[in-house]
Amino acid sequence: MKKTFLIICCLLALASCQKKNAPLFRGDYSFKSSGSVTAKRANVSDPAMFNITLDNEIGQLQIANLDRKTDSVVVVMNYLNGEVIVTHAYCEGRNITFKDFKRSALRVSIDGNIGVLCEVNVEAKGTMYEDNTLILDQTYEGEAAVGSLKYILYGDDIHTVATRN
Repeated sequence: MKKTFLIICCLLALASCQKKNAPLFRGDYSFKSSGSVTAKRANVSDPAMFNITLDNEIGQLQIANLDRKTDSVVVVMNYLNGEVIVTHAYCEGRNITFKDFKRSALRVSIDGNIGVLCEVNVEAKGTMYEDNTLILDQTYEGEAAVGSLKYILYGDDIHTVATRN
């Protein structure tokens, strides 16, 4: 009896040493993203800056454990437009921080109605609410071109709301 009790105590002690943040985020989600970026002409001495509302985007997001010891996860974002992003993230408590990644199929409208694909670097971090809703705050920084005109893009007002399926 004493040996059984000792073995159970050892197993419980070992189990309590494992990190438990990543399982909170693990799962499949549906998401919607929206926001805006500021654009300014590149290579112009006094460029005018203007605000661009990003096209709303929807898709599926999957988060899977990668390494329990470091609470590392792999994140797959599958956008309805066909773009797929695979990146890593780290979980701490109810927060998740993504490794920076690139988006190359981001569509913005410059000068009213000219649709342009551009490439941006993305920083993302988020918080889990009620074990069901993940809200990500993102920062985009990159470039777009319309013919020979080049624009520099920056935005820290991009949000993604992902709801567990």
